[in-house]
Amino acid sequence: MIRVTALTLAAAAVVLCLGACGSTDASSVAGGDAARGRTMILEYGCGTCHVIPGVRTARGDVGPSLSGFGSRRLIAGEIPNTDENLIRWIVDPPALEPKTGMPDMNVPRVAARDIAAFLRTR
Repeated sequence: MIRVTALTLAAAAVVLCLGACGSTDASSVAGGDAARGRTMILEYGCGTCHVIPGVRTARGDVGPSLSGFGSRRLIAGEIPNTDENLIRWIVDPPALEPKTGMPDMNVPRVAARDIAAFLRTR
């Protein structure tokens, strides 16, 4: 017989919450397609400024490397790395952080969703 105590249940709840709060599974980007996102990264020239694992030609050194992006807690060092914030960031970075060096590349929301799905896998 398994004995479940209040402490055991509380510990399990904390583990589940931490796992969900930090989830970076690409499937969490509703409607996003990581394969299309990789294509969009090439189309919008993201690799001109960023190193992006999985995109051979993405060797830029102007912006930060996007290696490990899926596990980062913040975008641009201060915006919580949620799916919605990431999509908004890709669509119009200066709208979220006016002093950013990342320009508005006129990425439509649907393409940004796919790019976000791809970045969640990095």
